[in-house]
Order: sequence, then C-alpha cells, then structure tokens
Amino acid sequence: MIVVGLTGGIASGKSHVARFFEEEGVPVIHSDRLARDVVAIGSPGLEAVLEAFPGVRCPDGSLDRKEMARRIFDSSEDRRRLEAILHPRIRDLFHKRLKEMGDSLPVAVYEVPLLFETGMDLEVDMTVVVDVPESVQVDRLVRRDGLSPDDAQKRIRAQWSREDRNRKADCILSGTLEEDRLREEIRGILRRAALSGKTVK
Repeated sequence: MIVVGLTGGIASGKSHVARFFEEEGVPVIHSDRLARDVVAIGSPGLEAVLEAFPGVRCPDGSLDRKEMARRIFDSSEDRRRLEAILHPRIRDLFHKRLKEMGDSLPVAVYEVPLLFETGMDLEVDMTVVVDVPESVQVDRLVRRDGLSPDDAQKRIRAQWSREDRNRKADCILSGTLEEDRLREEIRGILRRAALSGKTVK
C-alpha cells in the first residue's frame, strides 16, 4: 500500500481535497477524527489532557475544545504540552487504522494538518500540500469560524510557514482549483503514487 500524506495550512482546503480522493475510491484517514478518538470520554488521552490543563472539562465530562483551542493558540508552551500528549497517541492510532485496512489496497491517504511538524512525513510514501495564499486563509477563517483577522493570523502562524511546507512537498495542489481541474490533478497524483513502487515506511 502506498500512503499519501495530505497536508496544508489551516483553512487551505484539505478536507475538500480529501473528499475528492474519497470520490476516486481512495480511503482517507482523517487525523482530526483520530484526535477526537484519543480524547473520547473515559480515554487515557482525555484524562492526561485534563490533568495537564485544569478547567477544560465540559459538564458532560468531554473536552471543552473551544477553551482548549483558545489556550493553545494563546500560549506556545501550552500548545507544545498538548501536542506531547496527543501526537504519540494519534500516531499509534493511525498505524492501527492502516493495519485494519490490510495490504490489498493500492493507495490510502492520511489527511493531517501537522504532517511535517510532527515528523509524520517520514512515515508516508508521498506528501501532498494543499496551498493557498495567506490572505485566502485569513478570509476563510473569518467567514467560516467567525474569528477576528488577528486571531486568524495567530492560528496560521502556529503552523509551519507556507514556504517551508511547499519546499518539503512532493506535490503542491492549489486549494482554489475548480472541481474539474482538481479531479484531474488528484487522478494524476494517484497515477504517480501507483507508479512509485514504494510501500509505507
């Protein structure tokens, strides 16, 4: 199985691109769903987060994601502490999901915002970056999430720069393509993956 790591900055269009991979019959593992699973109510991951960050428990016992997001984007130290708790658990669950898929599938996609930041690019066979100008990211965050432009910039700056991501990418895919062109580009990436002869690291 060839594993394609799909990444990009916040609000770049990763989820939109992932849906087109799925329409081509390619299974997609979404890291945001893995992240939710590792902090499910009663999980060791949730207990570890609640111990490290008092005040982020909802009345029903779940993680208060809004408060957690506010804290980690206000403090790089808090962000690193949370990542140290979650990323190893997410990585382990990712590999578990791959094993559950079996070896018969030719290609799978792992959609993950922090592919390079966490070193997960070393555990996939090909990296695809969905790229948009920062001004597009800010506009989408303001319209989609109701953030102020300053808060949008803060979230963008918490990730790798656009230049660093693109320099590391095997393929760069514009996050503003029309659907027909996007579908063509994705089919080209899948052909390249199928011909690469690699297997997941």
